[in-house]
Amino acid sequence: MKNAVAILLCAVIGLASAADEYKLRTAEDLQKARKECGETNKVTEALVAKYKTFEYPDDEITRSYIQCIFHKFDLFDDVKGFKIDHLVAQLGQGKEDKAALKSDIEKCADKNEQKSSANAWAYRGFKCFLGKNLPLVQAAVQKN
Repeated sequence: MKNAVAILLCAVIGLASAADEYKLRTAEDLQKARKECGETNKVTEALVAKYKTFEYPDDEITRSYIQCIFHKFDLFDDVKGFKIDHLVAQLGQGKEDKAALKSDIEKCADKNEQKSSANAWAYRGFKCFLGKNLPLVQAAVQKN
């Protein structure tokens, strides 16, 4: 009986850790997410042109677009917020010092003390991180 409980416990722990594994997204994933989120949120050509220059205005369409991409990349949960370890994995590809990256992400990934809508919360964190790490984001997008 003790062995059965131990085996069951190991299986549950194994499943839990497997569920926590993050799947890195590719350039194709990014293009697909951009297209789907652009269509879903009715992103205009004018906004697309701004996004290409890393200009993201604070409007409902852009906030929802950012939230949508974060969802598709499994980087944000509407209730729990930013998935910091997933963000580190996605943005830290090839980086030796992931601790510094994690620290920067944590500074921007607030707990939504303001009780903002989920899209405003995702947008706020995105803009914060973009402001502090634009070259890293640009490199990640180009790599993708």
